[in-house]
Amino acid sequence: MQHIKHAGSTNNAASTVIKVLSAQSTLSWVSPAENEVFKITRDATLPDIVFEFKSSVAGQYKWSWSIEWKAKVSGLRERARKGKAIRTFKESGSFESGESVWKASFSNKVLGGALTVKVVVGETTLVRTVLIKGQNPDAESVATYVATLEGMSGFEKLLQQETGSKHFINFDSEPIVAFDQGYGITQVTNPAPVYEQVWNWKANVLAGFSIFKSKVRTAKKYLGQADRTYTEDQLRHEVFCRWNGGAYHEWDTASASWVRRSNTLCDSNTGNIGWSMDNPNNQGKTEAELRERDKDTYGKGKSDEHPWNYSGVCYADHVLGQ
Repeated sequence: MQHIKHAGSTNNAASTVIKVLSAQSTLSWVSPAENEVFKITRDATLPDIVFEFKSSVAGQYKWSWSIEWKAKVSGLRERARKGKAIRTFKESGSFESGESVWKASFSNKVLGGALTVKVVVGETTLVRTVLIKGQNPDAESVATYVATLEGMSGFEKLLQQETGSKHFINFDSEPIVAFDQGYGITQVTNPAPVYEQVWNWKANVLAGFSIFKSKVRTAKKYLGQADRTYTEDQLRHEVFCRWNGGAYHEWDTASASWVRRSNTLCDSNTGNIGWSMDNPNNQGKTEAELRERDKDTYGKGKSDEHPWNYSGVCYADHVLGQ
């Protein structure tokens, strides 16, 4: 809150009063407005947010800023988020300057959330808070950006599967958050993304790119063990499966070749739900029978009480149209 001090005095002349205002009385914000909303561009650049105040007090001003975002689960639905925050992202900084203007910059990072700026001028502190929101890129921009990354063939299919190539929920212009703490366009979870990777869709894609490359290396090592051979299609299925979890193939000694894991039956109406047919509760039943039995529990998430599971094999089949 801004505090303004006033002072008054008289001179020796009869019937005259001279009102003396302290320098602090002229202290006020010029821009931006309190709680003004700014939006990160579709190309993932920070908008121009200029903090300016007016004061007759000269000298070094003490500036400080803090930006914070409380992540709540959204899923992909365009609706208000419910529940408690599952993670809080926060960064801050401070500096001294003789200028009464500061253009918001977070060491060239693209961050969103509630940005609060404070300026100490003399004995007074000015405080202003604004909101930074996001905007989704169009599908063409995402595809163009992915194409610039070497070794990312097929990655656009993953993005389409994960989030429909969206990074933000349009309802509130904040990043997509899954129940398993998957964030943004790639739904990156492990390693846990940093603040900028959550708000900057390009940084999020790069984080996913790093994970994708590691899955490719792991898949090649697995399929190439003991000098075994594999096809590009098998490699693609193995990589996509491992993106979601687990191995896609098993070695068939009879045919001396890699084959799809035989113990996994998928619910073809979903993206990654299936059943292990090694489980006695599932044996002897068809996909339709298992779906009818379990479909009402899908929305509750995986539990040891449920005989179905999230399957990388089913995920790869779904994405690649098996």
